[in-house]
Amino acid sequence: MNMSPEEIAEMKSKSDEMMIQHGKIHINFEKVFGKGVSSTVFKGHLIGPSPLHQQQKTAQTQKFVDCSVAVKVTNKFGQTEVEQLFKEIDAMKKMGYHENVMCMLGWALPGMQYIASKGLVHRDLAARNVLLFANSIAKISDFGLCCSIDESLTERPTLSLKLPIKWLSLEALIDRIFSEKSDVWSFGVLMYEVFTFGEIPYATMNNDELVMFLKSGARLELPNNMDVGLYEIMLSCWRENLKERPTFVELEEKFHGYIDEALC
Repeated sequence: MNMSPEEIAEMKSKSDEMMIQHGKIHINFEKVFGKGVSSTVFKGHLIGPSPLHQQQKTAQTQKFVDCSVAVKVTNKFGQTEVEQLFKEIDAMKKMGYHENVMCMLGWALPGMQYIASKGLVHRDLAARNVLLFANSIAKISDFGLCCSIDESLTERPTLSLKLPIKWLSLEALIDRIFSEKSDVWSFGVLMYEVFTFGEIPYATMNNDELVMFLKSGARLELPNNMDVGLYEIMLSCWRENLKERPTFVELEEKFHGYIDEALC
């Protein structure tokens, strides 16, 4: 791809702080963590300290030295991919480090709380973007669609983006309005994926059928492996009225309440 001097300068200025020299990372192209429309994530190994540890020398970031990493490789590299890379680098630099978020290289709720607290919307929260590590730690990854939200707490992206239709909230599907509450909707779909062991949501519906289904007030059915209490929490993520939909902080409180009640 041919890049103008201005584009090269912009990429350099945005990536310098997070740059890893080519010889400092080895990629195992035989080990695929996940693959999407625009990119593939491979297992890699970082030699020496990560840029994150150099910027934030804390006890938590010390483990990012001579360590295994996830390496995202674009399937093609055109203008759209460059713009998406800029956005992802900006999002990662703004977030800094949090143990529940995959920092370029936990649990999903604290990680999503953290993302929302930084004024960001993930827009692609799904099982494929939650990486599982030892001790059942889950880390949120893939910030290619992540964006900042404006003062009205919504973000209207261009229609050209390849968005994960079946994980989108009703307002995102119809009006392309994104906020923390649209990520909460996606979290509900993630819950469905977990309790159906990876079943594809709305598997038999096309996009138009999905919109009509959701506009009618219908929602995904109770999975066989989920009890009614958890299903009610999941349904709360899919309320059409954004004001009635919980925040991620409120969702965590709901989960704690569910667990406390189950233990009584």
